[in-house]
Amino acid sequence: MSRAIEVGEPDWKPLEGALSREHCEDFMFMASVGGIVLYKHRDTRRYLNIDAATGRFFQYVDGDYIEINREQAIEYVYGSRQI
Repeated sequence: MSRAIEVGEPDWKPLEGALSREHCEDFMFMASVGGIVLYKHRDTRRYLNIDAATGRFFQYVDGDYIEINREQAIEYVYGSRQI
């Protein structure tokens, strides 16, 4: 499913609701896609995608965003490192 990418004012609330302030500092706001806010980790360069309205997590797979749980999202972004 194709969705329009919206770049505008950063929305930090979804990230702040998911991670500690310390860990939020490691992310860059990239854009929003259909209500999903995209944040890129500065070291791993992987995305943490969070729905702004619900706080649910998503991963971009085969051209679409599929819902995953928080643990899967954290594992994807950080790998084996613990947060």
